Amino acid sequence: MKMHLRNTVFIALFFISSPLFSQAQAEPPVIETIQTTPIGGLICSYQKVSEFNEEQFQVQIIFKNQKYIYKQESDTIKINDKMNLTSLIKDLKEGLTIIEDNEKSKTFDRGVYIISKDNNYLDNHFLTFWNKEYNISTTLNKTHTNELIDWLNNIKL
Repeated sequence: MKMHLRNTVFIALFFISSPLFSQAQAEPPVIETIQTTPIGGLICSYQKVSEFNEEQFQVQIIFKNQKYIYKQESDTIKINDKMNLTSLIKDLKEGLTIIEDNEKSKTFDRGVYIISKDNNYLDNHFLTFWNKEYNISTTLNKTHTNELIDWLNNIKL
């Protein structure tokens, strides 16, 4: 009887810790979009993510490649915490201070996003969002940058 009980316990522990059992019990996160706003070439959304009975909020910024009309490449910046949100707002504000200066350029690479102000173009009065490989980008002029800052300032993470 003891041996049978011991085997039953081991079998039960095996199935509970088994990856197949764990995956069957795991549910995908539920994402509820609270607000979506197009700003320039960006699609900005504020979302509630529910997973494992916990709720968290995130900002998602989707941008499409503007280099080629025939390609539909896009990338997404996801911001899940107050620190990254504050950094993004700060970097956009700093970018605004040099956006109309033809002599200045700067890159903000925070791991979560890359924004640059480049002076390689004749009309360089814009900020550019890049993906990590620097092959997908979209630009924001001064008006759109101000709109994005205002929108981000109203987000509570």
